[in-house]
Amino acid sequence: MAAGLRKPMLILQGGRDYQVTVADDLVRWRTGLVGRPEADIRVHEADNHSFFPGTGPSTPAEYGTPQHVDPAVIADIAHGLSYGQG
Repeated sequence: MAAGLRKPMLILQGGRDYQVTVADDLVRWRTGLVGRPEADIRVHEADNHSFFPGTGPSTPAEYGTPQHVDPAVIADIAHGLSYGQG
């Protein structure tokens, strides 16, 4: 469905996400949107599924600790929103 859209797209992925992984899932987005300059795909290597930054493998215990979304993710979204407005 996304491949048929002719609109700007921002696809964000946490590099430490074990639920939706770079190796198994993001590759499908990259393959499906190859040659689409309006599709901006970014990986935030230190982030888990909720875009909480950390180190080492992500675990379910991380989700029980209050955290803030990675500021770089917020900046990407803010930039993407302004990009889509023009």
